[in-house]
Amino acid sequence: MATIQDVAQLAGVSKATVSHVINDTRPVTPATRQAVLDAIAQLNYRPSAIARSLNTNVTHTIGILIADITNPYFSGLIRGVERQLSLQGYNLIVCNTDEDPAREARYLDLLLARRVDGLIIAPSGVAQPLFQQFSAYNTPLVFVDRHLDKAYGPVIEIDNFAAGYEATKHLIQWGHHRVAILSRSPTLSTAERRISGYRQALQDYGLDVDETLIQITGITLDAAVADALRLLDRPERPTAVVTTNHIMTLALLRALRERDLTCPADISLVGFDDHPWTSLFTPPLTMIRMSISDLSNATVETLLRAIECRSQGQNRDKRSERMPDVLLPAELVVRASCAPPAPQAGSASRRASLSM
Repeated sequence: MATIQDVAQLAGVSKATVSHVINDTRPVTPATRQAVLDAIAQLNYRPSAIARSLNTNVTHTIGILIADITNPYFSGLIRGVERQLSLQGYNLIVCNTDEDPAREARYLDLLLARRVDGLIIAPSGVAQPLFQQFSAYNTPLVFVDRHLDKAYGPVIEIDNFAAGYEATKHLIQWGHHRVAILSRSPTLSTAERRISGYRQALQDYGLDVDETLIQITGITLDAAVADALRLLDRPERPTAVVTTNHIMTLALLRALRERDLTCPADISLVGFDDHPWTSLFTPPLTMIRMSISDLSNATVETLLRAIECRSQGQNRDKRSERMPDVLLPAELVVRASCAPPAPQAGSASRRASLSM
């Protein structure tokens, strides 16, 4: 493999001159520039991106840490981010953490060593010490979909509180008073805000919050199915359920099949993450839709603005007034998975007249 020394010898110039031609850091005569370019072409020389970054402090590389690359929500986000960044001349390094804080820390260390120009993070929920180190190196961080208790950078997310509220409100307006929610742990910010919206909707409509109907489950489909079955096996089971991501939705549908129950005759359902397959079920599912395109565009726009601020030499004191958070709206897509509650033997649920 050719080196910069080989190029310099063939062109009859110094290594510094070759570097100036490659990086456009100092004027070079047209004849000298052409000699260097001819030598580069003849030797098929490829400059080291790492070496160039040491000189320019720019790698044109962005890192993205995603919690679960198998989740269509996150894979769609990656695709949108990559498309927007490529138009601006940036490369993307994708790291899948599998919701594992230790794995997340290893990837952060790797990206710090690669001197990425910026970092997009869907965090596992842990405030990693390396987040502070990126800030110390003046490397912009943008958090997407989730936030931490401490702010290390702007957060681009869906209004999960409003989405949880609207999902629950829709079921209440169908006449349901025993509305359950199947969710990840509320230590995750998305889950916490969706549950908070669920609680607020019940309270605003004069309904008690039954803590036993807030079913917290794990990240796997099997764990979610087991907890969905616990909801359905209650002596007085819920008449409606809010499922807070696509895994929870699939788990509830499988649990309904195992208990020979149907939707919406026995259980009404409003889910989150409106993937194309949700409209193909019988019945088509009422879902909360989040615009992945809007989310990825806002994330890239915010990160590039932060990188531009850094390149313009703004000091850290000014940058401590970080880019503003972005809160995007969600949409309730009404289909056919909701209906009035069916009477249950022995039910003590009060009935109220709530119009659609």
